[in-house]
Amino acid sequence: MVLVVRMFVGSASEAFWMSLPPVVLFGSRFLRVIPPPRLNSPTRFGRIASIIILALFPAVYYGFLVFVTDSAWSWREFLLVSYFFGLSFEISLLYVYQLLEFTQDRLRERVKARYAGALAVSLRTAFYLVLVPYIFVIFAVHRPKLMPTPIAGIPTENVAQVEFQSRDQQTTLRGVFLKRDDPQGTVIVCHGVGANHSDIEVIHQVLYESGFQVFTFDFRGHGLSDGHTITYGLNERMDVLGAYDACLARDDVDHDRLFALGVSMGGASLTLALPEMPKVKAAVLDSAFADLTSMVEHQFRFLPQTLRTVVTQVARGISWIETGADINQLAPAQAISKIDIPILIIHGDADRIVPVEHASLLHAAAERNSTIHIEPGGPHIGTVMMNSHKYERLVSQHFLRALNSKPDTD
Repeated sequence: MVLVVRMFVGSASEAFWMSLPPVVLFGSRFLRVIPPPRLNSPTRFGRIASIIILALFPAVYYGFLVFVTDSAWSWREFLLVSYFFGLSFEISLLYVYQLLEFTQDRLRERVKARYAGALAVSLRTAFYLVLVPYIFVIFAVHRPKLMPTPIAGIPTENVAQVEFQSRDQQTTLRGVFLKRDDPQGTVIVCHGVGANHSDIEVIHQVLYESGFQVFTFDFRGHGLSDGHTITYGLNERMDVLGAYDACLARDDVDHDRLFALGVSMGGASLTLALPEMPKVKAAVLDSAFADLTSMVEHQFRFLPQTLRTVVTQVARGISWIETGADINQLAPAQAISKIDIPILIIHGDADRIVPVEHASLLHAAAERNSTIHIEPGGPHIGTVMMNSHKYERLVSQHFLRALNSKPDTD
């Protein structure tokens, strides 16, 4: 079953989750070798209510995301989200809770009564130390894909749909190319996690109005592109390189006037890819993270330091099982030291998603190749929204300055 599903989804992790419901149904109902998942409720009403809640959760979850992001509705994604979270994920949680109850019952039979309470507390503590990062990783890696909306404010005849392969030839990616007559250059723009290329259309408009062409696309597992697994830069680096290859293959792109801009995860992925993008003259990193490990620790900042470290390491192991990516290896701050083009780092000092300290780490690692702009009161990817004219001036001057200067080799 897993092999059959993998033919369609292309990922071992996705194949496992999508195969889980029919395997459980077949094993429990027909072969009777797998116990059916049990709803822990003493009454029939409670069990019915639990089923309704479990069934409605993914539908409400997807609908809420579409509403708050003003994304286009996709019935295909709605069905996939309902299947994945409503069956695969919830079935696994039911079995995990059954295993906890079974283990507790067996321990009660084998230990003295005076130790049973302490043992039960210890067992549940260990259980949640694994469960919390497990849920965190699943929701971080397997996000619902939000569909892009048409690019506004740009003549439709200048908006061309693009489709290309990632550098590793494993994923088909889709996006748009915003064409201009006699452009000042072309900018490859990379969006953030859980988003799509239209979510940052204000950046596209700023660049376009500054005289630049824009090549923007959806990362794998996002928007119109293939895949449903996110690796926060490990595989997305290949998507950026695929966009770079696609730009170089176009007749309307001047290879001597090629630039790049990435926001959040897109900025991190761009940083990892830039050492293999020699034609890019300058880059902008907006709200990018410096290393993924500290980002994961930031998500558990409400915990004491010792527990935070434990949970982060558990999340590291689970994410490796899910994606093959070691979060300790996803460190853009290390990659940026190998880049010898001008880099502009933009960050808001009120960013609650990626702390502003990450901008300082990237700036320090890039040494003399980078300049940094910290926007007072700026939220995550919010500098352009607070003052689009300043953003336009910062970015366009950075790109044009790179064309008229040579790297400092002293």
